[in-house]
Amino acid sequence: MLLLPPSLSHKLGFDSIRESAAGLCASAIAQEWMAQLAPSSDSATVTRRLTLTSELISVIRHGDPLPLPDLDDPRDALRRARPEGSVLDADSILRVLKIALTARRVRHYLFQRTDACPALSAWSAPLIPLKSVEDAILAILTETGVVRDNASPELQQIRKSLLSRRNDLRTTLSRIQRQAAKDGILSENEPTIRGGRMVLAVRAEHKRHISGFIHDTSATGQTVYLEPAEVLHINNDVRQLESEEFREIERLLRILTGVIREHRNPLERNAMLLGELDGMRAVAQQSIRWNGVIPILRTDDKIELINARNPILGTKGAFHDAPGAQISQVVPLNLELRKEERGLIITGPNAGGKSVALKTVGLCVILAQCGFAIPATDGSGFPLVDILAVDMGDDQSIENDLSTFSSRLAWMRDVLTVGSGPYVVSGKEIRSTAHGLPSTMVLIDEAASGTDPEEGVALYQSLMETLLDRGSRLLVTTHHGALKVFAHNHPGMVNGSMEFDREQLSPTYRFRKGIPGSSYAFEIAQRIGVPDELTSKARGLIGDKRNHLESLISDLESASKAAVDRAESLATQLKAAERLASDYRQKSETLFKERDKIRGKALEEAKSIILEANRTVERVVEEIRVANASKDAIKKARAELRKGASADAPAGSHAPAGTTPNDVPDGAERPSLPDPKTDRARRGDLDRGTPLAPGMWVRLRDTDTVGELVEISGKTGFVLVNGMKMRAKLDSLDVERKTKDDGRNAKKSGGWKLLEDESGDTSYVPRPSSHNIDLRGLRSEEAVAEVERFLDHGFAAGLNLLEIIHGKGDGILRKRIHDYLRGRKDVAGFRIAPWEQGGPGVTLVEGR
Repeated sequence: MLLLPPSLSHKLGFDSIRESAAGLCASAIAQEWMAQLAPSSDSATVTRRLTLTSELISVIRHGDPLPLPDLDDPRDALRRARPEGSVLDADSILRVLKIALTARRVRHYLFQRTDACPALSAWSAPLIPLKSVEDAILAILTETGVVRDNASPELQQIRKSLLSRRNDLRTTLSRIQRQAAKDGILSENEPTIRGGRMVLAVRAEHKRHISGFIHDTSATGQTVYLEPAEVLHINNDVRQLESEEFREIERLLRILTGVIREHRNPLERNAMLLGELDGMRAVAQQSIRWNGVIPILRTDDKIELINARNPILGTKGAFHDAPGAQISQVVPLNLELRKEERGLIITGPNAGGKSVALKTVGLCVILAQCGFAIPATDGSGFPLVDILAVDMGDDQSIENDLSTFSSRLAWMRDVLTVGSGPYVVSGKEIRSTAHGLPSTMVLIDEAASGTDPEEGVALYQSLMETLLDRGSRLLVTTHHGALKVFAHNHPGMVNGSMEFDREQLSPTYRFRKGIPGSSYAFEIAQRIGVPDELTSKARGLIGDKRNHLESLISDLESASKAAVDRAESLATQLKAAERLASDYRQKSETLFKERDKIRGKALEEAKSIILEANRTVERVVEEIRVANASKDAIKKARAELRKGASADAPAGSHAPAGTTPNDVPDGAERPSLPDPKTDRARRGDLDRGTPLAPGMWVRLRDTDTVGELVEISGKTGFVLVNGMKMRAKLDSLDVERKTKDDGRNAKKSGGWKLLEDESGDTSYVPRPSSHNIDLRGLRSEEAVAEVERFLDHGFAAGLNLLEIIHGKGDGILRKRIHDYLRGRKDVAGFRIAPWEQGGPGVTLVEGR
C-alpha cells in the first residue's frame, strides 16, 4: 500500500499501535519484524495475514499455548561459527540449540492441529527439524550449558583424576590447617585460593612456622597467603589436570561449532521464521486487547464499519490494558457507504468527533491490511486499498518555508501527480488506468480551511470532482455550507454529520448518514460563557438566510434524532416481545411434552390392565370349556371375573355404551362391569305388558342384547341380532320402547353380555365385535389360536352361528381348521358356506 504522506502511519496512530505490539514480542527478531510491518495491498498477502491472525487468536483463547518461548537472537553466534576452526562458547551454542528445539516443537504442534489451523500448519512447512543438531549438542552439553562428564572418554578420565587429586589436596590441607589453628598462627580458619592454588591465610609474624611458598600478602601486610610445601606437588597436579580439562572441552565445543556451521543456513531460516511467528502472535494478542474481529475484504466496493472504535482514544489504556478495558468506553462509529456513494462530506460541531471518525476509517484500513483484527464487530468490511492519502493539515515546515495551507497544497499536488504515471505498491509496479488510480482512498480533514473561504471551497470542490472522476473514494470533513450543497447535488456524494445534543449543548459523537450538520458555533459559545450580546450581534451579522438555513438543519437534526430514538425504542420493544414469545413457545412445548408423556404412561398402564384382563377371560373360558360348563366351574369362573373386575376398575365407573374392553380410549380409565341387579332396577326403557309381534324391537331380559323379533313359533321367538338369528323364549323378551328406526340407529351396548345360571346368579362376559373372523394371511398355528378365542367368546355371548373366513388357496388352512373344529365338544357342526356367502373360502360353525 502507498501512503501519502509517508508520515501517515504516525498521523493516524498506527506507529503507537505497532510499538505496543512490539512490547508483546518475545524475541529481538520479532521486534524487528514488527518495526518493518507495513500494510499490503496484495489480496493474497492480506488474506493470508488475516487468516493467520484469526487462527492465532483461536489458539490463544483456547488456552493451548503455542510452544514459543523467549528466544535469544542466534544470528551473532551463527555469524561467528562461519569461519573454519572457530569455537563458540557454551552459551552461544545453547541459543542455537533453543532455536532447533523450538522449530521442531512448533512444527509438530501445528501439524497436529492441521484441521483447526490449516493456514498455520501450511506456514510451518518451511521449518526444518534438525534433530541431529539437537542430539549432537545435548550429547555434550546439558540444557544449562555445562559440558557433560561423559561427553568423551578422555574428559571422563580427566575429571575422575581431577576429582581424586582435589580430594587429596583438601585432605592434606585440612590436616595442616587444623594443626596451624591449634598453634594460633592462622588469621582465617578456612583455606582460600590465590593464583588458582589453594593456600592458607597465615599471620605475617608466624609465616616461618610453616614450610612453603608465599603467593600473596593482604593489603595491611598482616596476613600472608602461604602454600605449604607438602601440598605443592598436589596443587601442581590439579593445575595440570585443569589445563587438560580445558583443552578437551575446547575440542568438544569446536566439534559442536562445526555441526552448527554445517547447518547454519537452515538454523538461520528457522530463527527468522520463529521470529515472524512471534510477531504474528503479538499481532493476535494486540487484536485480542481490543476484542477485534477479522474484517471482510469486500469485492463489491462497499464500506461498512459496525461499532468501530478508535483504539488510540484513551492512549495508554486503550490498547495497553486488558481486552476492551478502555476502548469499550469509546463511542462507536457506524458507517456504511454503498458502491455508488463514492464520497462522504461529514459536518457538525467543533470537537464533535469528525476528525476521529476520519482517522478511525483510515486506521482500520491500515490495521486490516497489516493483518490485525480491527476494533469493530462482526460484519464490518471494506475493499482493499492500494493508495491511502490523508490530508490532516498539520505539515508545517519552517525549513521548507511551508505554512499549513501551503503544506496542504503540496499534498494535493502529490495526490494528483501519482495518477499521471507508474508507481510502486507493495513491491510491484501499478499503472494508472483510464478510470484513474486503482483502489484509492482519500481522507481530507477540515477541507477549505486555512485560506479565503470562497477560494478554499472552490479549490477543494475542484479536487474532489477530479478525484471522483478518477474513481477514488473520498471522506471529507468541513464546516463550509457550500460543500454541503455540493454533496447534496453531486450524484456520487452523500452528506453526513456528527450528532449534537441541543438540550445539553454538547456533542454525542454519533455519526448519522444522509443529513448535513450544523457547526453550532453560537450554541457552543453560549455553553462556555460568551456574553449573549456578542452572540446576538454575530447572528445578525451573518444574515437571516444563513440563520434560517442553520435553523432548518438544526430542526432536521432534532427530528432525525427523535426518529432514531423512536426506532431504537421500538427495536428494543420488539426484541423484548420476541424473547417473551420465545419463552411462551418453549413453555408450551414443555407442557405438550409433559402431556404426551403422561398420556403415553396412562396408555401403557391401560394396555397392561386390558392384556391382563384378556388373559384372565381366556383362561376362564378355557377352564369352562375343559370342565364342560359344569355349575361349579361356572361359579368359580364368575367369581374370578368379579375379582379381576373389582381389582382392575375403579368403583362406580361404567363402560360407555357401544364399547368393548379393548376399545378404551387413550389415557382413559378401564370401565368396570355393571352390576346386573342394580342395572335391572335402574332400567326403565322396557315395556313388559305389550303383546309381542314380529317387527318389534325386543331386549333379552336382564341383558343388553337388543334385536328385531322376526318370527314367532309357539312359545319361541327368533330375534335378529347383528345379522344373526337367535332363538329365545317369548317370556324372556321385553319390548323396547324405541321405534324400529330408533333401534337401528341407536348405539347398542354390545360390549358386554349378561349370563345367568339356574340359581339366578348373573355375570357379564365380553361380547365379540363381529360374528365372523378373517384368518387369511395367518400361519396355521396362529389361525387355530385365533379360532379358539373367537369361538370361546362367540359361544359365551350366545351366538349359535359363527363364520370363519380362511380363503380357498390349496385348502391347507381350511383342513387344519376343520381338524380343530372336530375336536371341540361345544361345536354342534360345521359346513362350507353357500357360494353367495363365500363358498369354499368360508366355514360356518354352529354351537351347541
